[in-house]
Amino acid sequence: MKDTIAALVELQHIDDEIRVYQLQRNELAQNLDRLKAIVSQMAAEMEEKRVKLEEATGFYKDKQGELQADGERIAKAKTKLASVTRTKEYAAMQRELDNLRKKYAADESELIRLAEAMQEYEGSIATEEAKLGELRAEVDREEAASGDQLRELDERIASISKKKESAEGKLDRNLLTRYGRLLERRDGKAVVPVGPKGRCTGCQRLLPPQQYIQVQRGEKLLSCPNCQRYLYYAGPEEVDVAAEA
Repeated sequence: MKDTIAALVELQHIDDEIRVYQLQRNELAQNLDRLKAIVSQMAAEMEEKRVKLEEATGFYKDKQGELQADGERIAKAKTKLASVTRTKEYAAMQRELDNLRKKYAADESELIRLAEAMQEYEGSIATEEAKLGELRAEVDREEAASGDQLRELDERIASISKKKESAEGKLDRNLLTRYGRLLERRDGKAVVPVGPKGRCTGCQRLLPPQQYIQVQRGEKLLSCPNCQRYLYYAGPEEVDVAAEA
């Protein structure tokens, strides 16, 4: 039974090592994914702004056409006014010309404001496009650096996983199945040392005195009655490491 307990402890240590590298790998991958998501969102926002600018440009051109048409109407009205001789007709034509001029002036002012707003909006887009370009370059650099680190971590995990296969070969299939379930349910800790005075370092509950003595003897495989983790007796240093973990 001592060999079984030793094999379980060995397996837990291997899984602890794999977990450390896996967490590092996940953090790297998640950071890279976050950067890519930011770039993707910025690119989508930029595309939306370009569409709005295109729509505004089309509206501006339409307004330019209307203003040009009004200018032509004013020119015709002036020509017509010069040929009018009757007073009433002249006054009516003069009012029409004044209205055309007011409309032209208002439309011209609106067009100037629109042109200024478009120019400002276009400048804003150019600034954001530059930022997006810088961020894309940063993501490319990060992806290249992270790619090397991810490959290195994958190699380490693969190497350690081979040791895990060797350790698993020392254990019964049913015991391995239960170990795997505990590992999943207990946050990666299926086997833990017993601390001072018989305290389970997994859940911090005190063991019954008789069970603590049995764990110290190591003659049978025992589990914590509270968290069901497998227990083993270890020196103070290993208990301190387990407590910190």
